[in-house]
Amino acid sequence: MDERQEIERVAAPTLDEGLDDWVPVDSLIWNVSQVVPKDSDRFAGFFAAVLGYLLREGLMVVGEIGDTGFEPWAASSVEDTVERVVRDCQAVGWSPGLGLCWLSNTEEGDRRARTAARG
Repeated sequence: MDERQEIERVAAPTLDEGLDDWVPVDSLIWNVSQVVPKDSDRFAGFFAAVLGYLLREGLMVVGEIGDTGFEPWAASSVEDTVERVVRDCQAVGWSPGLGLCWLSNTEEGDRRARTAARG
């Protein structure tokens, strides 16, 4: 399985979860760990690749839960956003406990998840 297939294998359940609700970064960490173990040298880089794919393809956005519900982070480059999330996750040993950040499907992310479910 090449890396693109591995990335899509992680993206699919993450997008599927996003159909119903906002997705805590913990879920993405879990989904990544099903393909590349957390204790692997590849984990951080693969996590970054998956998150970058979701953002670059316009499938999800990163934000936090605030007074108005999901609040996307201020616009920045995909690379800067991925770097921030990876750095923050590493700072808590990849165990953020639902408070670090959240992911929300875009309309395209919802469409992709529904298409995959029909299959």
